[in-house]
Amino acid sequence: MEKRRQQVKPEARSSVALSFRIVDRIHEILEEKELKQKDLAERLGKSEAEISKWMRGTHNFTIDTLASIEAALGAPILQVYHSQAYPPYEEEPMAVAEGEGEYN
Repeated sequence: MEKRRQQVKPEARSSVALSFRIVDRIHEILEEKELKQKDLAERLGKSEAEISKWMRGTHNFTIDTLASIEAALGAPILQVYHSQAYPPYEEEPMAVAEGEGEYN
């Protein structure tokens, strides 16, 4: 078994470790808010079985899924660090090219 583990690429190990940290954070938020996986499923419009599958730690979360979970729970899951400071995100209306009419 140990020999097989040594054959796993470091990138794969990192990916699995990150997935487990994400799941741990989701569990932490659920506990803080006294919620169950069932509550998360309802808030996301998903089945309990799907959420249970995600929470095993092997699901490959997309950015969209993480954003949906953060919105549903009202708490951040990931923090992204960058050496350059960015201003806070503020939604701005999209510009419309001349001749394309009004943006709705």
